[in-house]
Amino acid sequence: MELKSEHINTSIAPNLEKLLQQFADNDFVIVRNFSKADDSPLASIVYLNILVDEKTLNQQIIRKMTEDIFEQGQADEVIIESFHSLGEVRSIQELDGIVSLIANAGIVIFVEGRSEAYGMMLPGYNTRQIDEPKIEINVRGPREGFTEDLQTNLGMVYRRLKTPELKSKSYTIGRQSQTKAIILYLENQVDPEVLKEFQRRIESIDLNVVVDSAQIEEWVQDSTFSPFPQILYTERPDRIVSALNRGKIAMIIDGTPNVLIAPTSFFEMLHPSEDLYERFYFANFLRFIRLITLFISLFGPSLYIALTTFHQEMIPTPLMMAFLSAKAGIPFPTFLEAFIMEVAFEILREASLRLPRAVGQSVSIVGALIIGEAAVQSGIVSRPMVIVVAMTGIASFTIPSFSTAIALRLLRFPIIFLAAFAGVFGLSIGFFVIILHLCSLQSNGALFLEPVESGRLIQTLKKYVLFPVRYRNNSK
Repeated sequence: MELKSEHINTSIAPNLEKLLQQFADNDFVIVRNFSKADDSPLASIVYLNILVDEKTLNQQIIRKMTEDIFEQGQADEVIIESFHSLGEVRSIQELDGIVSLIANAGIVIFVEGRSEAYGMMLPGYNTRQIDEPKIEINVRGPREGFTEDLQTNLGMVYRRLKTPELKSKSYTIGRQSQTKAIILYLENQVDPEVLKEFQRRIESIDLNVVVDSAQIEEWVQDSTFSPFPQILYTERPDRIVSALNRGKIAMIIDGTPNVLIAPTSFFEMLHPSEDLYERFYFANFLRFIRLITLFISLFGPSLYIALTTFHQEMIPTPLMMAFLSAKAGIPFPTFLEAFIMEVAFEILREASLRLPRAVGQSVSIVGALIIGEAAVQSGIVSRPMVIVVAMTGIASFTIPSFSTAIALRLLRFPIIFLAAFAGVFGLSIGFFVIILHLCSLQSNGALFLEPVESGRLIQTLKKYVLFPVRYRNNSK
């Protein structure tokens, strides 16, 4: 039954009939009628008892709506007074708005003879308490992390940015889920064209159900088939505040603790919020280390394959002799060794994530040690290959952005194939293809791989190097 734009009837009975048709076969819909003896209802309350705080409802509203009060003709006054004691009261004239409010943990009261209903939010379900972030763990800095509750997340941001320049705009996404989403930005920092483009993409979302921010991230990003994420997400309020101060746009989605940041760049994926809480020289040292581990995680096994298979003259003789000695008796070529170990490492990593936390870590560590040692003892793989794969896996853990780390893990396999067939030349081809792809990407209309700006050396350096606080301004 279509209720869109259908106005409320002045009589309660037709309204209740249409609502109950919408919520047919739903045992949690509660209708409370208030009337004189043997008369039609003077007022009715409708709500879903699994979403609403029934204790507050009974104490603050229903208790006051007694038969004696209705006999005095004070229904409207009692309702407004009772509602205002709990929060914001809204007047609803259309039935589709009533259905949406009830589905979003609201209560609705119909009054006989009125062409409008009174509604308000009264959620009563439990939400997760504010806790330390589970993934973005810092040694120093704030310990708060976002939760699945939209209002709680908004409060953590507004508590840190006490300025009228902080603006917000609400959206409802998902035809059936009716998921609430809010974008935040600083009016004096954001680029108006970037904001307009981001809003256009949000308004174009056409999904039936939204259960996580990943769906919205995939919808609004520029290149759907790129392995690299073009929207940054975080579970830290302090990182959102830092991003807003640099002209970014944040999007908070109800039901998920991950907040989206747009536009973003590739190097921002490598800079965790902890960099801001360390001395600038140590933070820059860590950024340099992450850049090295990025290349190790992407090219480690392929470089070993290329050197030992095609370019042995580039390896010092003592080291090459050690490699050949370890390789003696191994039935598989170096390429197949790397492929087997990489697949085994990915299987162990996935198993450790799916197992209960109490045994997951022990399985990943003990399993890697046992399988690696068993593979070496049985002559399936060589010891240098185990070391290379282990260093590659450890290097990938240093990438702060989990989505970026996954992209590097995926790209590692085609680069291994290129190195196995063409050596360093194939590895170079893979490297330049990745660079060209990164240069072609955009994040909400902004370049994903930020260019070096000619004539603006300081502004360019601020994108990659962390300056002391007094010279930092809005750079990260």
